[in-house]
Amino acid sequence: MLAILLLLTSCTTPAPSSIPHPLINDTPAYPDDLRGARLFQITPSASMLHILVYRGGTLANLGHNHVVSSHSVNGYIWRHEQTRLCGFDISLPVGELIVDDNEARVAEGSDFPANVPDSARQGTQHNMLSEALLDAAHYPTIRLQSGNITGEVNAPNIVVHVTIKNQLHLYMLPVNVEMSGRMLHVRGEFTIKQTDFGIKPYSIAMGALQVLDELKIKFDLQAESI
Repeated sequence: MLAILLLLTSCTTPAPSSIPHPLINDTPAYPDDLRGARLFQITPSASMLHILVYRGGTLANLGHNHVVSSHSVNGYIWRHEQTRLCGFDISLPVGELIVDDNEARVAEGSDFPANVPDSARQGTQHNMLSEALLDAAHYPTIRLQSGNITGEVNAPNIVVHVTIKNQLHLYMLPVNVEMSGRMLHVRGEFTIKQTDFGIKPYSIAMGALQVLDELKIKFDLQAESI
């Protein structure tokens, strides 16, 4: 019950972002001129994205950590021999995010013990999608788009533009890329902060029980040449 309360109240009504970025079209796209790059389309059923949510404070043992997962990642990746000409445009539907799937928790190790009660998972997911939190009804997608890309083509460093609830923030994202025939495999992880998007993490008892500001995002994407 306390774990549900933590995620339920982990956010207040977002404050306006300093970088407003309204999405006119939230459908992933690719450039009209790929400048010789090879285009790949993500295979959602073979791809995954995990958002790891951690508890904190001296009373942290009264709650538990969460894995929010998606197997509905879709979009495009374009790959060129010159790193600067590579890129991607990816989105995931907020309404299809899954809280504390047992397989996802097991995959993330000992910080995420298995078998969270169904009632806790369902309650947490309902409130995560509510207007007070991600507001899936009005902001149905999370968008990740590439900015400047440097480094080796198989291990680039990317400035990624993350849009949540029409609030945009930039992060540095190192990834590993493998290509085999028509298939592209991309893996990586990075952290974001809730406060970057105007979300205030929940805290009580002067921080003795809280949801940590930082969230870790891990992804393993499979894409096929089109």
